[in-house]
Amino acid sequence: MKIGKVIGRHTSKDSRRKSLRRANCLELLSAILIVVFVNVISYYLFARLDMTAEHRYTLSKSTKKLLRQLDEPVLFRVYLEGEFPSDFKRLQAETKEMLNQFRAYSKYVEYEFVNPNDFGTKEERQVFYGKLARKGIQPTQIQVNTQGGVTQQVLVPAADVSYRGRETSVQLLQNQKYVSEEQLLNNSIQDLEYVLSTAIRTLARGVQPKVGFLLGHGELERGALYDIQMSLLEYYRLENVVLDENINALTGRVRSDKDSTYHFANKYDVLVIPKPTKPFSDRDLYLIDQYVMYGGRVLWLVDQLNADMDSLTNMSQMMAIRNGVNLDEMLFTYGVRVNADLVMDIRCRPIPMAVGMVGDKPQIKFCPWYYFPELMPASEHPIVRNLDLIKTDFVSSIDLIDNDVRKTVLLTTSEYSRVKNAPALIDLNDGKVDPDRRLFNRQNLPVAVLLEGNFQSMWRSRLAPSFTELPEMGYRDHSDSTKMIVISDGDIIKNRYNYEEGSGYPLGYDYYTNTMYANKELLLNAINYLAGDEDYMEARSRTLKLRKLNVIKLREQRTAYQVLNVGLPALLVLVAAAVILPVRKMRNQRRSK
Repeated sequence: MKIGKVIGRHTSKDSRRKSLRRANCLELLSAILIVVFVNVISYYLFARLDMTAEHRYTLSKSTKKLLRQLDEPVLFRVYLEGEFPSDFKRLQAETKEMLNQFRAYSKYVEYEFVNPNDFGTKEERQVFYGKLARKGIQPTQIQVNTQGGVTQQVLVPAADVSYRGRETSVQLLQNQKYVSEEQLLNNSIQDLEYVLSTAIRTLARGVQPKVGFLLGHGELERGALYDIQMSLLEYYRLENVVLDENINALTGRVRSDKDSTYHFANKYDVLVIPKPTKPFSDRDLYLIDQYVMYGGRVLWLVDQLNADMDSLTNMSQMMAIRNGVNLDEMLFTYGVRVNADLVMDIRCRPIPMAVGMVGDKPQIKFCPWYYFPELMPASEHPIVRNLDLIKTDFVSSIDLIDNDVRKTVLLTTSEYSRVKNAPALIDLNDGKVDPDRRLFNRQNLPVAVLLEGNFQSMWRSRLAPSFTELPEMGYRDHSDSTKMIVISDGDIIKNRYNYEEGSGYPLGYDYYTNTMYANKELLLNAINYLAGDEDYMEARSRTLKLRKLNVIKLREQRTAYQVLNVGLPALLVLVAAAVILPVRKMRNQRRSK
């Protein structure tokens, strides 16, 4: 009888062990099936949870759409490999993270990081840097503190992008002055998505938008527009436009593919008017007005006064008077007034001046030239956000007119400005004396304005019904939603050009001080925005905050933080063991009964 009870007890224990083993196997099998199921689902369904305050790991909608439309491999060759300071390691890590985000939305994104200094010979390295220079990529030279002292190191924070047999290059480190190195890197990281996605968009774009440069009213010559036009050719089709009162110069009748009817449409996505100096006829104004009424976008670069440094070559004074190009009424109707004045600003570019004689040779000194303001973009609009200084020559102030058009000021002068109304006397001696601060009492004068909305025609209520009602004229007295940018300095787009050698200096380059300004970036952004790429500029609107450690607090409480970082994880493990082990022991005891 006792033997039977012992055998029964062992049999029940064996059955409980088998059932426990079976339950454990089922739990393990269920866990494996769940992992496999989640991986299979995640292959077809992708989602990310970004808990950062500024959503730094969330791509813009336009970038996601662009990546999902890729149908061939796109290769990023990034020249951020090797030994360099920790700040640039951060740029490397953020670039890699951004490309990994791109890969999460497209299987066609590929990348590799290359050491630009990994060459066998000096000649190979020179050939490589020569290729980069022809692409517009400038190496960055930094100082590195080592045990042996300070050494110079050359970095190439750039990338080559290849897609569909085409290639372009992008600079990953911005060219900004008057900001700290930490802020410069942060701004560069902020724009990584925009820079990298723009490169893909440029290579993937099928039909390029068309940009027209207006001629026939004393506008800038081709040499003065060399750099901006060469830069735009990568993104757009360019044409010179001569109105000559031709009704079909900007708009024309287009046949519809659906119903074979004809309708009016613009021939150009953007019209650039670069520094006209001769008056527009009423008929040419009508053509531009109707171009706007049909949704045309215009970049106005106008000088209100005819001031030019060439006039001061042989004399120390000149009188700046109105240009009289006949654009005042049109711009006033659209929402701005370019004033007949010259802005002087204490924050300005210097120019070389003769301040005396040393023997029979003039003594040359760089003096501040208050008629050449340096503009620091203060707006957070994507066109100008994070841009470096902009150089201007003889700029006028702009007034905003109260109408239904939305206005965004893009560029202003500093808080130490003044204006000279026309006719304005310009004297070279102005740069040789200290400015009277009491006269420079104007601040933040607008000089570049973005206008967006529905514009009214300048010719509204001025034309006879017998003309406006003609079907073949296609007249409109108001526009659909469109936009334009008005900048009160025609020279902002002008590059220095050597006609003897047939070569131009970069746009934004100051010949006297050997300084590079951000004029090209400003104008490329402006034309991108006007051409309809404003959705793609969403990536530039994100701001990453620098969350710096409190160095003083860290130094004072260093021991406490060390104890907390080392002791807290160990304490959590002990607490977990103290709770889990008794619970597990009690559960096993219940099962064994």
